[in-house]
Amino acid sequence: MTSQNIVPGAKPFFYKKGKVGCLLCHGYTGTPDEVHNIGKYLADKGITTIAPLLPGHGTTIEELITKTANDWYAEYCYAFNWLKEHCEEFFVCGHSMGGALTLRFAIEHQVNGIITLATPTKLRFIHRTFLAIAGPIFKNAVFKKSKNEKQDQEKHTILCYDGYPIGPANSLRKLLKSNLEKLEAISNPILILQGSLDDKWIRKSAKTIFESVSSKDKELVFLENSSHSLTHESEKEKINELIYEFIRKRSKIE
Repeated sequence: MTSQNIVPGAKPFFYKKGKVGCLLCHGYTGTPDEVHNIGKYLADKGITTIAPLLPGHGTTIEELITKTANDWYAEYCYAFNWLKEHCEEFFVCGHSMGGALTLRFAIEHQVNGIITLATPTKLRFIHRTFLAIAGPIFKNAVFKKSKNEKQDQEKHTILCYDGYPIGPANSLRKLLKSNLEKLEAISNPILILQGSLDDKWIRKSAKTIFESVSSKDKELVFLENSSHSLTHESEKEKINELIYEFIRKRSKIE
């Protein structure tokens, strides 16, 4: 649980519908608002959806500084266990860092299906190197987001912080490194959604996930008009439909 008041629009959500459930997870510095459009769409189709607010998010950036990937993953697992109390078939879906947490969960648990959205398998080389060296020393420092990134957030009304705390970012780096070493352990059906206008290193990550998992049932889809904020952009309805069809074909939706 978070120790601060949650900012308006950042609360977790839970739509109780049928026995097919989907856990949705937001990214680093973001909130469940990133995946709310998907959650509501699936709920309207009779699928139970839940999205946790990851520790340190949706409150203050000072609180995020104190958190690690283990804190986020614990909340992810808590949300899944809540979903498990209400459903019989389970799908997991995450955007960006939320996708990384989803991959970690899929490495460790069996589910009916996995969906990743703009999910990295590793950071840029320069960022990995910087975080490995500076992360432990300057863990309380905050790296401000670029002007372009801030403008993109404002354009798509994305609710998130305006900087990246270095300590938690270093923890994210370690999570990605661990995932990359274990992707072969994933054998469940997987849908990988990636914006073609996203940064090259994340587009490459989508291909890495596709090539590394052991899943026989796997699909990689590039959204030609989308960048990293694909859940808020022009192809968001197409994304909703792709996710629903993926779940429908691999479950017993009534």
